[in-house]
Amino acid sequence: MIKAFVVDNDRLRLVDDLVANGDKVVWADLFNPTKDEETAIESWLGVAIPTREEMEEIEISSRLYI
Repeated sequence: MIKAFVVDNDRLRLVDDLVANGDKVVWADLFNPTKDEETAIESWLGVAIPTREEMEEIEISSRLYI
């Protein structure tokens, strides 16, 4: 599941359509994303999202969450 948020009147507002609001999104929260959702976010952001196993291998002080 992807929840995307934009800033609206100095507050975060949940938006339904990530693509339509993509240039305004300031926060995208992925909770148990499907492979398609993960691929879409990776493409949209231009980054590779680490797997859960990869994240657990990294020391807490060295982790980067985007």
